[in-house]
Amino acid sequence: MSRLAHLLKVPCCLYVSDDDSVFVLDAADPAGRTVRVWPRMAIEVSTAGQAMLAGRPAEQKNEWSADLQRIISKARALGYAASYGDPLAVATSVLDGEGAVVGALCCQFDAAGTHPDKLHEAGQMIREAARRASHHLGVTQRLNEQIIAQRPKFNFEGKVHDTGRDYVGESPSWCEVTGRLWWLDVLAPALRWLDLKTGESGRTLLKGLTGGLALTSGPELLLTGENGLSLFNPVTDQQTPLTDPEAHRPENRFNTVGVDPKQRMWAGTMPLDNLEKPGTLYRIHPDLMTEIIVPEIYLPKNTVFSHDCRYAYLTEQDPGARCAVLVAYELGEDGLPVARRELLHGTDAQGQPAGLTIDAEDCLWVAMRGGWSVIRLDAEGKQLAHHPLPVPMPTALTFGGPDLASLFVTSTYLRLPPGYNDIAPLSGRLIELRPGVTGRAPVRVSLEKP
Repeated sequence: MSRLAHLLKVPCCLYVSDDDSVFVLDAADPAGRTVRVWPRMAIEVSTAGQAMLAGRPAEQKNEWSADLQRIISKARALGYAASYGDPLAVATSVLDGEGAVVGALCCQFDAAGTHPDKLHEAGQMIREAARRASHHLGVTQRLNEQIIAQRPKFNFEGKVHDTGRDYVGESPSWCEVTGRLWWLDVLAPALRWLDLKTGESGRTLLKGLTGGLALTSGPELLLTGENGLSLFNPVTDQQTPLTDPEAHRPENRFNTVGVDPKQRMWAGTMPLDNLEKPGTLYRIHPDLMTEIIVPEIYLPKNTVFSHDCRYAYLTEQDPGARCAVLVAYELGEDGLPVARRELLHGTDAQGQPAGLTIDAEDCLWVAMRGGWSVIRLDAEGKQLAHHPLPVPMPTALTFGGPDLASLFVTSTYLRLPPGYNDIAPLSGRLIELRPGVTGRAPVRVSLEKP
């Protein structure tokens, strides 16, 4: 706690719970004050209490309100709870060797002059400190914990763009009209962009967790996230809701979105807390008519389509095997799946298939999360190329640039094991490769005006 307080220059407290309230058991203050009053608070309304609730087993949430359930789900997804009131606070649970919650580390910030990004930076530090304090030996591995393969020895020949770190970079999309690469930082949440000609980059904070991005026929961007589908105008920063097929399921959010050659959007849902629960895969037409493709699916991600639209490819989670799977769906004349085939199973040594894109030769490119690489596969799943990366957790990828010959790869530094911020300091950066093949221009959505 003393080290956290010194590094963050704010008080750091160890909270414990007593029935339905939390109170400070110990505290460290960088100002050197030895006496300070920390009031007892209800567990549901305090950041430390919410962090403790997030650390409990998911089945213990039955009595929670919908609003509290959403807060706890976000805390599980991030690995820490954050409060944007006055004062601002970040907290994460401390567990014992059996995985039971014994307390929470919490840091508080003055509301004036503290940017929300500061909370997320602090959250990463507090999360790692709590993991070290918890001695997580014997705790059952959860779906959102990551095993990292051994780092390969190689000379990296690509480019790392100086655009800042993403907590979870996702959904890169190249726009030839603006000359910009757009992508998302899912858990910030923020819309990111890079002008390839000038090198200028920027970010705009978004209202809710946002996992999917697609180009439209106009200046707006289509976004998918915890509030369903929306249009975002990057000139005015105005976000307009479109539809939310899962408004009745506040514990879920939409993840990535793919667009088929007929401009229909394929978007899947997943639990906000990123735990092992199914979502649904939808197909949404330009007039926003919605149909269910797969009623129960685990973490569907990055649907892409063959040039002739006979196959849809995406990654799913196999909850039984605790690995991700690259899947090919054969499509019928109506564009709906008629058969399913598994092309690649993730392994601890190779990593887990995550984001996908497809090149001009109808070959798949796969970001191998935990595997320090992207790989190229043919339509049968045979590996054709392997490109090592300086980051262990690539998340998504797309072709871009005026010649569509650059492969842009997003990455994350969330859920890295302790010490990996030093081992892989470029984690969370945007990477560009020149793999020797070209991609295809993205299909734009031409929405009928709601």
